[in-house]
Amino acid sequence: MIPAIYENQFHIPSYFVDDRAELTPNALLSLLQEMSNNHASILGAGWHDLRQKGFFWVITRLQLKIKRMPQWTESVLLRSWVRKSDAATSPRDYEMLDAHGNTLIAGSSVWAILDTAEGHPQRMDQFDGGFLPQERSTLDRKPQKINALQLPDTPKNLKEVLPSDIDMNHHVNNAHYIQWAFDSVNESFRQSHQLQELTVNFLSQAKLGDCYSVYSKRVSDTSYQTTLYSPENRQEYCRILTNWQPNHNHLNS
Repeated sequence: MIPAIYENQFHIPSYFVDDRAELTPNALLSLLQEMSNNHASILGAGWHDLRQKGFFWVITRLQLKIKRMPQWTESVLLRSWVRKSDAATSPRDYEMLDAHGNTLIAGSSVWAILDTAEGHPQRMDQFDGGFLPQERSTLDRKPQKINALQLPDTPKNLKEVLPSDIDMNHHVNNAHYIQWAFDSVNESFRQSHQLQELTVNFLSQAKLGDCYSVYSKRVSDTSYQTTLYSPENRQEYCRILTNWQPNHNHLNS
């Protein structure tokens, strides 16, 4: 029987955690993407299935609400399911539970299918016959659109996309954008706060050898917004908005 809700148990390994022994945001995205492909493969629309037909999945938006990040060695249950598609996108939701059934993380994503030749979006009704869409939504809305930042006249923090950044679709792995963004957050702020919400808009695809700049701005007392973009033509690759809360354990230490 094909599962409408796909679930898998994970033990958090040491190479997925940070200096606080918590799951990193980029590792979290990697887990979500793996879950998405595993479920899509069971439904006949995984990476290998689409590749044979000249197509591939891309994630365009993601929004996660985080009660707490799981710790190293902790066992968690991750669930994922598809909601009703529209003409060109397929929403997919997630939730992560601890060993006692408490919700740690809940969120929603939006996916599209592109052709490998030109990168053109495809109609979802070509592919979603077996997706078993669910009514339940973790956020009760689609992931939000992030408004553009005013980028600096002179780009800073210029870097080049390396071979280790590239995924099977020959573009930058989405999780690397998250890592680049979090590396740009003020370290004192990061240590004294806990991530509460993560929103990502994936806008275009960086490739091997492309240059990129990381611009982060503290937009409120508890929020950072980051744009990753090309310094050559100012094309944006990704916008990331993070909301945080004070880490009381840090304040009391």
